[in-house]
Amino acid sequence: MSRATTICLGLLAAVLLTPLTPVVAEAAGMATTPQEAKPFVQETRPTDMAYVPVGSVVTREAARKPVADFKTMEAELEAKRISNEAAGTQAKALGATPPPAPATLPTN
Repeated sequence: MSRATTICLGLLAAVLLTPLTPVVAEAAGMATTPQEAKPFVQETRPTDMAYVPVGSVVTREAARKPVADFKTMEAELEAKRISNEAAGTQAKALGATPPPAPATLPTN
């Protein structure tokens, strides 16, 4: 038998045995079967999974926030920025203090 024939037979065997791979893996203990969800998970899942599939053109209405909410968020973020800059300036000033002088050892 030639080398090419052996390779072709090997590939053919691999293709034919591929569907059996999960069964063999489970039997060998190398794969697991999916378990049923726990009762508390089943109870909390919605019955109607309303989702938009990836790549679809379906759109959903989204509630828009009023402009006043954005202005409030902007003011909060600006106050936080100023607070962070002040804390950074304080940390920089505290870090600039000179180190203490080394301790002097008494001589006997």
